[in-house]
Amino acid sequence: MFTGKLSAILWTGLVILTITVCTRLGFWQLERAEQKQQRQQMLDSWSERGVLDFAQALRVIQDGDATGMQVVITGEVSPQYWLLDNQVYQGKVGYDVLVLMLPDASNRWLLVNLGFVPAPLTRNELPIINLPSEITLPRALIKDGELGGITLKDDIQQDAWPKRIQQIDLHSMAQQTRKPIHPFMAYAGLPNSSVNAQPHYQGVTMSAQKHNAYALQWFLIALAALIIALSAYWRARRTHEKQ
Repeated sequence: MFTGKLSAILWTGLVILTITVCTRLGFWQLERAEQKQQRQQMLDSWSERGVLDFAQALRVIQDGDATGMQVVITGEVSPQYWLLDNQVYQGKVGYDVLVLMLPDASNRWLLVNLGFVPAPLTRNELPIINLPSEITLPRALIKDGELGGITLKDDIQQDAWPKRIQQIDLHSMAQQTRKPIHPFMAYAGLPNSSVNAQPHYQGVTMSAQKHNAYALQWFLIALAALIIALSAYWRARRTHEKQ
């Protein structure tokens, strides 16, 4: 008798836990869908404005979040660069090339992601990028807001260039290069013949529709768990009444 009651309590607890977790995940996906929808609307708004020159971009950026703004950038390129680790493009593992540019219309440097390069065969090797002294990016996308922290791998000397990093921290990069850097960055939107790197940045990696679909899946799992539990309860009750 005691064993039966304990099993019922455990079964009920498992059902409640499953329904609660799935429901929470469903609402979380709905929140993500709303965020992605707002992000896509902002990107569409910037796209409608076309490509701005960097001087115009600086005036607009001061007024708010400029993520997704399209700009044309021409300027000096620093020979020091970083390799952002753990990147995957078209099934290949490698790095994103991060450089500092000094745009013609600015006295501060801009961090630019030029795109993906495949990794050498061993971790002890790093790809060598031959950077030009000056470059023009006919279409770059601005990324504003939080960019993350920086971590140097132990197997790469901190004094050596290029530096392999795990995340981006503009403050640390400014300290390393002793250069003033804008509090936002840019992603190359088109390949550049001067640098053998493939741009691959996407402002929205998963659409709002997919998040809504995932939310529906979680809600259906919660509903299925509830139906199965109720069905099992009624079967057990009918069996008990017949005894």
